[in-house]
Amino acid sequence: MSFNKWHLLSLIVERERKMDIREKIAQMLCFAFKGDSYNKQLKTLVEKIKVGGIVYFKHNINSNEQVLELNTKLQEKSTTPLFICVDQEGGYVRRLTNINHLPGAMVLAAAQTDKTYEMCLRTGKDLKSLGFNINFAPVGDVNNNPFNPVINARSYSDDFDVVNKYSKAAFKGFQDAGLIATIKHFPGHGNTNVDSHLGLPRVGLSKDDVLKNEIIPFKQAIDASIDGVMMSHIIYSSFDSYPASLSKRVVRDLLIDKLGFKGLVTTDSLTMQAISKNYTIEEVVYSSVMAGCDMLVFCGQALLEDQINIYNVLVRLVEEGKIPFERIEESYQKIMMLKEKYCTIVKNEIVIEDELVKEVSAKAVTLALNKLIPLDEKEKCLIISPKIKMASLVDNDNLDNFRFSDYFHGEEIFIDKELNNFELVKQKILDYDKTILITYNVSEADYQTKVYKELNKTKTIVISIRSPYDFIYLEGVENYLCLYEVSNYMLEACSNVLYGKNMAEGKLPVKIGGINENS
Repeated sequence: MSFNKWHLLSLIVERERKMDIREKIAQMLCFAFKGDSYNKQLKTLVEKIKVGGIVYFKHNINSNEQVLELNTKLQEKSTTPLFICVDQEGGYVRRLTNINHLPGAMVLAAAQTDKTYEMCLRTGKDLKSLGFNINFAPVGDVNNNPFNPVINARSYSDDFDVVNKYSKAAFKGFQDAGLIATIKHFPGHGNTNVDSHLGLPRVGLSKDDVLKNEIIPFKQAIDASIDGVMMSHIIYSSFDSYPASLSKRVVRDLLIDKLGFKGLVTTDSLTMQAISKNYTIEEVVYSSVMAGCDMLVFCGQALLEDQINIYNVLVRLVEEGKIPFERIEESYQKIMMLKEKYCTIVKNEIVIEDELVKEVSAKAVTLALNKLIPLDEKEKCLIISPKIKMASLVDNDNLDNFRFSDYFHGEEIFIDKELNNFELVKQKILDYDKTILITYNVSEADYQTKVYKELNKTKTIVISIRSPYDFIYLEGVENYLCLYEVSNYMLEACSNVLYGKNMAEGKLPVKIGGINENS
C-alpha cells in the first residue's frame, strides 16, 4: 500500500501557489472523529473543510492494518499533507495496543532505566509505520501535588531534574523516529488537584516559583530542539486570569518570547470542561489563536456539526478582521514547514520485541514497605480487586480483561463503589490468613478505604496499580508495593517479587510521607 506522489512535491507547489485564506485557516484545526473508516465526517473534514490535522482515540482503532489503510486514505484524499495525531504516552495512556509496549512515565523513572530513548524510538517507529506523524507526548509535568487526579503516574516524578531527564530522552526518541513530539501540559499540570477534563484548575504560585520548578522540563526540551509543545487549560494567576491555552501572556510572552520556542504550539483538547464550561466557542477560538497557538485541537463528542461551526467561527473572525490575517499566516508558515519535515512515509515492519520491556518492568516494581514478602506460593491468599474505572478521561478504558488471580495465588473477589457485596467480603476476609488488596487511585473515604479498615494490617499486602499516593489514605500499611500501571509485564514482575523469585529494585519517583525515600 502506498501514498500518491503528493507527499514528494505538493508542499513545494503549495508554497508557490496562492492558497485560499480559508484553507490556511483550516490548517490550524485538528479534529477527532467517529468510526474507524473513511466516512462522511472524514470526507467533509478532509475534502471540504481541508483541516490541518486528525486525532485518533481508542474507539477509532481496530487493528494495525485498519489504521494504516485509513491513514493512507486520509493522506490520499487531502490536498495538503495531514497531521495525523495520537496520544501514545505509554502506561495507561496508549491508544494502540498492537505495537511495542511503552511503559508509563513512573515505571521508567522507578526502574531508573537508561533505555527510555530506545523504547520511545521503537514505539515511535511503530507509530510512523502506521502513518502517524504527531505523538502528543511526553508528559513534562512535575507531579508535586500528591492529590493530583489526572497527571499522577503519568508524570515521571515530583523532582524536575528527574522529569527533565526522562522527558528529554522520550521526546528525542519520538522525534528521531520521525514524529513531532509535543511535551505537555505547558506550563505544567502537576501542581493541581482538579482534572481539567472536568473543571478549571488554578495554580497560585508566584512567577518565580513557576520558572524555578514547573517550567524547567519544558525549557530544557525547548533548548534541546523539541518541535511541539501542548498548552494546558490551567489558570496560572501570577501570569493571567485566563487559562494558559487562551492566554497571550503565557503562550506568546512566556513560551514563545521568553523561552524562545519556535515550534508547533498545540492546545490540549478545547472540548475539555475546563474550557467548554466557561467560554463560548467564539471566545475559545479567538483567544487561543490570538494567544499564539498554532493548532487548535477539538476532541470530545466529535460531532460534525460542531466541527463545521468551529471552522465557520474561525473563518468569520478572520473575515471580520478581529483576527488579523498576519496571525493566520504566522501559524500557517510554521505548520507547512513542519509538515515538510514530518509528513513523510517510512515503511517499517512492526516486530514486537518485549525483552527490554520485561527488563524495565522487573526493575520498576517498588517494595516501599515490607514485613511479609516473600510469600509462599503454596499459601493461598484472598485477593481483593477493584473493578477499575478510568481515573481520568484521558486513560484508556481497556482494563476489564485483567484478573489478578492469573498472576497471584489465591481467590479473587471484586469490589466497586456500590459495595453491594461488602458483607460477603467481610466474611471472606475471615476465611484467609493473608490478604492482597489491589488499589487503584484511592481517594479519601472511598470504597477501597472502607474495605481496608476491615483488614488485619499485619497480614495484608497492598499493591497500588496506578497512583503510589494511595498510601496516604490507608493508615497503618505495613506491606506496600507500587506498580504504577497495569500491564502483563508489570503484573508478572510483581508476582516474581511477591513470591521471592526476584528482588524488588524499583525506587519511588515521588516523596510520600511515612515511606523511606530510598525505597
